[in-house]
Amino acid sequence: MQTLIGKPIANPRIQQYPELALEDLGELPSLQSAVLWIAEVYDFNKHPYMLWMEEPTTDRNSFRRSQLPFRFAVESFSQPLAAVLARTETLETRLPLLANITEEHGHGDRWRSHKYTFQQYLRALGATECELNSPCTMPVLAFNQSILTYCLMQSGESGAAMLGMIEYLYVGISAAIARTFHQRGWTSVGSQSHYAFHEKMDTEHARDLLLLAEAGWEDPRSRRQVLQGLMLGAHYFWSLYRDL
Repeated sequence: MQTLIGKPIANPRIQQYPELALEDLGELPSLQSAVLWIAEVYDFNKHPYMLWMEEPTTDRNSFRRSQLPFRFAVESFSQPLAAVLARTETLETRLPLLANITEEHGHGDRWRSHKYTFQQYLRALGATECELNSPCTMPVLAFNQSILTYCLMQSGESGAAMLGMIEYLYVGISAAIARTFHQRGWTSVGSQSHYAFHEKMDTEHARDLLLLAEAGWEDPRSRRQVLQGLMLGAHYFWSLYRDL
């Protein structure tokens, strides 16, 4: 299994581009074991962005500026979800996806949508209207287009695997960011709830998406494609945070 370990670099705490072997992952006993293995290799606790966030010299303003472009990823995420929904055949398997998409849109109330709760969080960090009107950056645009294109072109199970992997990783990221806020007092109590909320909600979203991907895992003809979805989800998300 040595092929699953990222290449060593100067700082042993930091991983730049983890490497995985698709063939090795295909020998694992379950989709869940593959998810856990990928999450172990793409360990966001060792991601350069997360380590930078935790540095004592990183201040609130610097962190806020790094988070501003991410609002476009938050707003766009429901589009690949809708693509997976469109490529999922049965009503019963579409229902959890529909609930996920509806929740992303605040159940019809835009002020409760993820777009606006993320803006509220940025304002709590001190974002100005000028900052909130800044354009989408190229790395975020590349991420959005990559996952949308994949979900439009591949099977529902493969797209669900990709998005489920992203949601699974986002749970740990949300927990780390919420913890940093609490420790440093970067936002006042009650001024935002975005990351604390996602730490809990995205666990359910990841579960529902990966449950849909299970059907593709169980079929030997589509397992490789599902694994590719998992790995690309981790890779794209890792690259996005590297470029923030």
